[in-house]
Amino acid sequence: MPVTLAEQLNAFLLTLLTGLISGFAYDFYRVLREMLRLKKAGTFAGDLLFWLFLLVVVFGLLLVGNDGEVRFYVFLGLALGAGIHLIFFSSAARRFIYRSIYLFLRTIQVIAAGTVAFFRILTFPFRVVFFLVAWPVAQGGRALRLAGRGIGRAGKSVLGPPVHRFSGGLRTRWQRFSSRWRPRR
Repeated sequence: MPVTLAEQLNAFLLTLLTGLISGFAYDFYRVLREMLRLKKAGTFAGDLLFWLFLLVVVFGLLLVGNDGEVRFYVFLGLALGAGIHLIFFSSAARRFIYRSIYLFLRTIQVIAAGTVAFFRILTFPFRVVFFLVAWPVAQGGRALRLAGRGIGRAGKSVLGPPVHRFSGGLRTRWQRFSSRWRPRR
């Protein structure tokens, strides 16, 4: 079935628009790559994923626009659309993308700070009660620890060295003595 001139013009305009969208997508990828400061391997993986994504988008748009028929005007429209975008709109698009990403990240920071402030306000009474209960308990524990040290020092002077040193010495002597009878591996 022959394709009319009007259908070819519509398909050409669609491919021109697809080229413009591709140029914008490329600028978006460039901005992300610059912001993330990708190394060689990251750039390779990013390029591969970007071109695969763009291939699917362009194929889908061509399938919808002109039933997937690939003609010379399709390549011309894609190249012309991408060229027009890169020559005339690329710098403005990159500024827009930078500002949009900055605004998005700043919004997330503000929301996170608000959430943290709300959580602190919400938990403030519980923290006050915890401090009022925990501080006296901690002071009592400190007093008992100091008292225990004093009692331990007094006990050492009265009773002599601790018993565990003596029993520890017996254990090492027994291990040395009994190791003579064990079969060697």
